[in-house]
Amino acid sequence: MNKLNLLVLLVSVFSNVSILFAADLVVQQGGPVGTYSTITSAITAATDGDNIVINNRLDGLPWQENLTINKSLTFVSAVDNIQWWMEGTISITMAESRQITIVGMRNTLVAGTISRSGTAPVNRTLVNILFCDIASDISMGSGINLYLGSTKVRDVSFTYGKIYGNDVRSITLNPDGVVTEDVVQIIGNRTGFSWSPVTTGINCVSNTQYIFLSNNYSRGSGWGIYVGSLKAGSVTNRIINSASSSTFSGTAANNFSAISLFHTSGNLAIENSVFAGTYTNATNGSHSIYGNATAISLTTFTYNMHMNYFSGGHVPSTSLGNFQSSFAVATNFNSDGSLASGSGHVNAGNPMNTHLDLDLSRNDIGVMGGSYSMANFWPLVFNGESSRVNFMNTPRVVPQGGTVNVQAIGYDK
Repeated sequence: MNKLNLLVLLVSVFSNVSILFAADLVVQQGGPVGTYSTITSAITAATDGDNIVINNRLDGLPWQENLTINKSLTFVSAVDNIQWWMEGTISITMAESRQITIVGMRNTLVAGTISRSGTAPVNRTLVNILFCDIASDISMGSGINLYLGSTKVRDVSFTYGKIYGNDVRSITLNPDGVVTEDVVQIIGNRTGFSWSPVTTGINCVSNTQYIFLSNNYSRGSGWGIYVGSLKAGSVTNRIINSASSSTFSGTAANNFSAISLFHTSGNLAIENSVFAGTYTNATNGSHSIYGNATAISLTTFTYNMHMNYFSGGHVPSTSLGNFQSSFAVATNFNSDGSLASGSGHVNAGNPMNTHLDLDLSRNDIGVMGGSYSMANFWPLVFNGESSRVNFMNTPRVVPQGGTVNVQAIGYDK
């Protein structure tokens, strides 16, 4: 072995020392010597790479603490399939390549926001939040790479990351401090159902990364999906197999809609989706699709189902597989975002092999269509399995003799 190879080997070994010697710090009320009486004291005693293993309190009360997490730590429940209960805020201190994972937390404080602090690092702090039930908000900005999965939470705002299979009130994607060629993924989420819908279900106002929205059921009191700005470049922004609705029932002149487009740059492809407004009478309700001329010119609609009752709404070309249906109305959705039967959306999406449903039939328009079907993500928070694969990335088509590469993201509860 030459000196260069030996040096590389030693660097590899020492870079993994903290992982090899990670400790489990147990939090237990009235526990034996060696356990910690609070989550905060365990954080203070921990070193990078440690696991904070949390028992619920014996007196039936939550851990009432405001946490500051300033190390690379993992927080898990001491009991399989039982969420650990706290009430308090969580502040994450950003640092170069710091990694923080929170699994199985139940935070019932309505003001218990999870936020970040400090100066945004060059290499983002990774924050994983999985299998949690949060009564408040997650507010992350530049410097954070957020991976949120299988969680119930109120409002989520972020600038970079992946949002998979959550039950939320709203999702807002803001501009990041660093412009990259990366794609922000928002897949398999439901907005504005468990919570009373707010004005906008999914709000995309970022021009720093591309977006990929798939199989989301988005409901808003004004806009189901609002696109205010997009990144322009070599990649097309995409919204596919989604269901979006506006519950607004007032004067249609307000231009509320299931999807509203106001971006001035960046190409957008919208396909295999259903957009449903609310029709009250000849002057009251919300559009299915609405946008200004610039945004519409940058957008391609293919194989979408919609219904515009009012003249201001955009009607995409029927030559690209788009069609109007009286079933595209905000009241015609089940709780999981699927449409009522008999509405004509089954096998009405893009017929290409890359869009086939899980049963290899033609794509169904809406959240149950395609390989990222909403059915993959349900039930969300309250499932009884001890481990869960939150997301799988697989090729849509594999040529004969080709290699199949599969990436799975999972966690143990």
